[in-house]
Amino acid sequence: MPLNRSRLERRTPERDRADQRPASRLTLVLLNGRMPVAGGRLVLVERAALGEFREVPGLPEVYLGELSNGSADGVTVRPFTEVSDQDARTAVRLVERVHAAGSTAAEPIEWSTLRAIAPALGASEPEHAALAVTAQAVTSWHVDHPRCPRCGDVTDVERSGWMRRCRADGSMHFPRTDPAVIVSITDGHPDPSRERILLGQSAAWSGNRFSTLAGFVEPGESIEQAVVREIEEESGLVVGRVRYLGSQPWPFPRSLMIGCTARMEGGALRPDGEEILQLRWFTREQLRTAALEDEIVLPGKVSIARALIEHWLGEPLPESGW
Repeated sequence: MPLNRSRLERRTPERDRADQRPASRLTLVLLNGRMPVAGGRLVLVERAALGEFREVPGLPEVYLGELSNGSADGVTVRPFTEVSDQDARTAVRLVERVHAAGSTAAEPIEWSTLRAIAPALGASEPEHAALAVTAQAVTSWHVDHPRCPRCGDVTDVERSGWMRRCRADGSMHFPRTDPAVIVSITDGHPDPSRERILLGQSAAWSGNRFSTLAGFVEPGESIEQAVVREIEEESGLVVGRVRYLGSQPWPFPRSLMIGCTARMEGGALRPDGEEILQLRWFTREQLRTAALEDEIVLPGKVSIARALIEHWLGEPLPESGW
């Protein structure tokens, strides 16, 4: 599955006992959701060089983990979100200056979103992909949770950036991960040439984009129960034979996508008209033709939805740019 090839050494016990940020040597600067990339790798700058750049109030530096290259270099993320144009230009110049000073043949820096860089990082630099995904997810949590959800008072950051404690009631709050199921549904025909997969068009998408169906796991549900409920709600179909295939972190903002397959067992096909506008069955040949002729646009290679579709198809499809 995409974005899960590398295990990031997070040093969880150490970061919980003592603040690992001051001893970290490297930092990833996250500027309005974009990350610096050069030569197919994240640009990690010397943390000490960022001392002149003030921290955004309420948006703390977070310890991400330790590189596995034998150097024991800790890495943090410094997020700068919704900063002024002047501060953004200052951050860009600072990163570029530090990067240029560290190499006699430094490649130019591009500031890219995680969606844009994840496929390349996942293929060539899986540890950097893990750093980028973690940085995106934990930063979005801090952006959305500046105050205590119990009483609304200000919270203080602890445990190397991985916890916020309420000043008023002392309650502890940790980064959230929201589990969601994403499912490739087939009609189970015994002839592979006639078996079909169901893809849907979301109300949130423009154009002719189609993908597998997905939805969040609700409290009190198992993965299998969530699959059955979500598919019936969105498509009208009753499914069974739910099988887990793999998972993927999806930090937009902070989900864990749980990839499954399921087989249609009954019901009447009908899009719900709210989340799903259109549903279509495709044989393998129909899917190849529709993708190659741009009749439909499929998810990009960074998405677990793409992996589920290609797993069923039995071969890769050309990149769609989605």
